[in-house]
Amino acid sequence: MPRKADKELGYLTVHDGLWRVSMGVPRELRDQLGSRLVKSTGTASKAQAKLIRDMVVPQFKKKIEDAWKARGGKRNTLLHIALEHRRLMEESDENLQCFMEQGARERIEEILNEGASYVDEHTPDGIVERRIPRPDAVQAVAEFKRVMRGDTPIAFHHEEFVKELKTKARSKLDEPRALGILLDWLESQDIEPYIENVNKRAALRFMKYMDAHSDLSWASKAKYFGRIKFYWSWLVRNEYAKENPFHDLGLERPETARADDERPYTDGELQKILMGKPLEGDKLLDVVKVAALTGARLDAVVDLQVGGLADGYFTFKPQKKERDERDVPVHPDLMEIVARRIKGKLPEDDFFPEWPAPPNTSVRARSAYFSKRYTKYTSDIGVRDERDDKRRSLTNFHSLRRWFITEMERARVREGLISAIVGHRRKGLTFGLYSDGPEFQEATEAIARIKLPPIDGTPVVERRALSPRRRRQS
Repeated sequence: MPRKADKELGYLTVHDGLWRVSMGVPRELRDQLGSRLVKSTGTASKAQAKLIRDMVVPQFKKKIEDAWKARGGKRNTLLHIALEHRRLMEESDENLQCFMEQGARERIEEILNEGASYVDEHTPDGIVERRIPRPDAVQAVAEFKRVMRGDTPIAFHHEEFVKELKTKARSKLDEPRALGILLDWLESQDIEPYIENVNKRAALRFMKYMDAHSDLSWASKAKYFGRIKFYWSWLVRNEYAKENPFHDLGLERPETARADDERPYTDGELQKILMGKPLEGDKLLDVVKVAALTGARLDAVVDLQVGGLADGYFTFKPQKKERDERDVPVHPDLMEIVARRIKGKLPEDDFFPEWPAPPNTSVRARSAYFSKRYTKYTSDIGVRDERDDKRRSLTNFHSLRRWFITEMERARVREGLISAIVGHRRKGLTFGLYSDGPEFQEATEAIARIKLPPIDGTPVVERRALSPRRRRQS
């Protein structure tokens, strides 16, 4: 028999040894809030986690309640009915509008009468019974009238907006996160979540909040602010909003020292990675070697198919702003890996079947699990460059791509050829648009110049870059 759930642990799950509070989000709200609301308790103690949960769960429920309101209410709720009533009035002739207006007035009276109390009031004309509606009924009527006058909850059109986006499902997850940040800020400022309430002054204040107070990296702040800006431009384009108060606003990128940028691996770091003993063995190291000797991004490497490997080239799927697949010659030092992995396989078979795609219902990238394992491996062997003021390590899997580009430059490969190999947009109209690209043989010869650090323990002598980075302070 299946084990019964522990009711005392409701909304609690364990992640990486720590308890966290987790609550499912109604399907209708997932374009606003994502599929689950999750918050770490920061403790491995069950008793402490239960105390924290009892504080967090009401916050989650309030967040879901506010999301319903920002969307226009649950189906058949007063707010939802008001929006539908308004839509029908806009589509009706004058006679039907008068009839519907009368119906709206009757509905308002019904709301005010529900649970109301009555007191006798003395007037010059005698004693009159006065109705005292419940406070929540008064607020509900105010919202009803507001919607009937033409105001619209901010998230009412959001699902339609997300459906029209021509982006990957994973990228669409940025939309609910961005909207959630805006709605949380509006609530903190006691601003009702209606499109009409977000004017230029509110947009400026929100931008300053994102710039100064939001606990996010600059890139994340700029991304989420940009998504709100784009949503409003869509609202204007579809005549759901009169103007876009965000249209000329943007977060200014802070000045950062080059020493604080993410960087390539040093030869010594890459040697340590290649000589290590990851739990996954060649399943992990083969991916590393292919990335290091092609300069390809992680998701493109993990998603490789056997394809043209028998003819000596990798075919990488488009990434970022790339429009088409990209063929890259196989480096001589990868021949053994290629021969081993294509043996007995068809062109459409996976080159790295050990790292399968997630279920169709998931929006996670295929590379997500590999990325998690790689992070743990490099952390275990000490090949990470963590800084207290940085959310991410300055070295990560993408450092292999940076290492490859650095090595190509040091091997005196021309810039245009490097760009073509790694999938960067080439400069100018002539090469960027008209040219069919460099010759395949030239790319084959250029890639063959790159050598991985020795994996027999031979000490590596690091080469000094022309633009040296500051040493990390111990």
